[in-house]
Amino acid sequence: MKLKKYRLSASHMQVMFILFHICMVAYAILFLHPYYGSNDEFSLAAIASGAYGDYTHYFIYLHSGFAWILKFFYTLLPSLNWYTLVMYGLIFLSLTLVGCLWIRRAPRTGAIMAVLLVLACTQPLYVEMQYTKTAAVVTAAGYVLLLCAGKKENGRCRLHPGVISLGVVLLVMGSWIRFQSFGMVSLVAFGMWLALALEAWKEKDWKIFFYRDCMPCVIAFALIFGSMALENALVYTEGSPEAHYKEYDKARQQLLDFGVPEWEEYQAEYESLGLTRTDFINLKNWLIADYDRYTADTFQAIVAFRQDRPFQWEYLVDYFLILWKKPLFLLGALMTLLWLLSAKRTERKNDCFKVLYPYAALFVIYIYFIKLYRVLPIVVTACLISFLILVWSAVQECIAGRWEERLEGKSFWAAGAIGAAVTVGLCINMLIRPALTIAPQKTEPSTMFRELYDTISQDKELYYVFDPFTNNGVELAYSMFEKLPDDYLTNVFALGGWETESPQVIRNLERYDQRSLLTSLYMSDRAVLISNTLMEHIMLHLQDIYDGIFITYSKVNQIGNFDLFALNYKMSGLKETEEYTSTLDRTYAAENDRYDVFEATVNMTPEELDGKSVFLWMQSVESGKKRMYQGTWKQQDENGLYSMLYDSDLQKTDQVRFMIPKMSYPLDDRYEVHIVIRDGNKGTKIVTENNLY
Repeated sequence: MKLKKYRLSASHMQVMFILFHICMVAYAILFLHPYYGSNDEFSLAAIASGAYGDYTHYFIYLHSGFAWILKFFYTLLPSLNWYTLVMYGLIFLSLTLVGCLWIRRAPRTGAIMAVLLVLACTQPLYVEMQYTKTAAVVTAAGYVLLLCAGKKENGRCRLHPGVISLGVVLLVMGSWIRFQSFGMVSLVAFGMWLALALEAWKEKDWKIFFYRDCMPCVIAFALIFGSMALENALVYTEGSPEAHYKEYDKARQQLLDFGVPEWEEYQAEYESLGLTRTDFINLKNWLIADYDRYTADTFQAIVAFRQDRPFQWEYLVDYFLILWKKPLFLLGALMTLLWLLSAKRTERKNDCFKVLYPYAALFVIYIYFIKLYRVLPIVVTACLISFLILVWSAVQECIAGRWEERLEGKSFWAAGAIGAAVTVGLCINMLIRPALTIAPQKTEPSTMFRELYDTISQDKELYYVFDPFTNNGVELAYSMFEKLPDDYLTNVFALGGWETESPQVIRNLERYDQRSLLTSLYMSDRAVLISNTLMEHIMLHLQDIYDGIFITYSKVNQIGNFDLFALNYKMSGLKETEEYTSTLDRTYAAENDRYDVFEATVNMTPEELDGKSVFLWMQSVESGKKRMYQGTWKQQDENGLYSMLYDSDLQKTDQVRFMIPKMSYPLDDRYEVHIVIRDGNKGTKIVTENNLY
């Protein structure tokens, strides 16, 4: 009797589960080095934090309603990274509600399953946080609350308004975070709803079915699609930057997300669109930041002639291999096996559909993606999280009916320990090994990249353009709980990626009187290219588009292992003047003879030089070929960077330097040389005395 007196109640179990969940979140934050799971996630967090210049209601992939929620928090307390905190809060709320519901339905088996759920989801949700997965767990929790929380007592349906309201809110939040995830999870959850419909059909209990299982879902769907219609009316208005980007990104996804057709197979079709092999290579490498070249119409035209690829059977094999390595799938399969072993034949028959349907839904989702492209790991994980939650919700009632009363005293703790050991065994690489390794944000490459960004984001007079590469915050050595500084990315751009035509990027680029990143690299004297890999393709691309332009490049700075280059082109219509003079004073080789360095002096006053850039103009006396290279003023800031624009706030100088690729011949009397001072789009060629030879 004493044992029964002190037996833990469902409420006690729920409190203990919540405390355990809090401990696991703390463990993940303190020891597992959380990070953003994709460059998309980092960009969304940056937009939310005001790093692109302001707090906006438009977050590209997120619904504007969710963006307004984030904007409210940032306005309330701007020093915190509310993007991560809100996402963490929704994950915690979702897992907690599912776990507490399981415990309320069956305290002992539910408590074990709730603990296992948190252990299994710690790494994919709290460590490698990504909004597609966040949307999946939030949506799955919403469906569990709507389809599993209702009780039928004495022939009447008993609904808890608070629980139903939470379920509706979670479904809306899931759709706002990532509508595609909402759709995938809805397909997996549809089996549970069908099972309830079959049950209502057998019992002829349609009134309760419509009231308990249909009405809340209808309310949620009405809110979701109503909010989408409202966003279309208020945000995606005709002619707005948001509407332009929506059309552009939809076309971009159709092409780049599912593969660019090969040049050899479609050369004639590419050429009919005016595209060259260089353009194709740039598309393959996501170098799409040319507003005049890579438009929504271009993407749609390529998609139109791209033939459907044969079904990728090798991807299907990969899919099965991936599943059998995923702890989330194995835990779902183990629980299904446990259900098969413990359930009576009649119970198996009654629950068979809702238990096995998620497997079929998972297969259909992956088959859809495999037909288009290899299944992405994030999509796999997002689907598996909802799969695990819905399968366990389906089998719990049967398992609890068989085992609930047996799990008393030591047997309960033993079962919990075995379950935890199984889960930790499956997740050991995710929960134990990362705690013993150095945080990726603290590695040498990350800290160097952070130094680079911190340095180049300070001088807003210049803007920097990157080749597309992964940028999920880890490379920046940023903690995902650390808020990016305001205006941090207003002068940092990428040549490729989904954000190329986003309103935030376009607005910041227009501050420099530019619109196309690729062409601005040689047209603007304020643009710096950070690239060690795709320089040649960029130069060829520009020369293919603009006939007669001779593209050159010069190295203007170096930060750590990162080189900073400027692209330049043949400048015509230069004004010549004899009012000013300059001299080429010194030359030497640099970086193992890879570059020639030239130093010069200009006899202009600081007031005349303020805000102007400098170029070395040369023309071959024999061939008449002209070249131009951008230089830097020998004004070093506190970071040791030379200035491309003369800055009157720095120490005054009339000295300049040019670092250009190794020349075939010395810069002697075979060349006519001049220093060019440029102010915006106007250049002045001044008399230059060559004292080098």
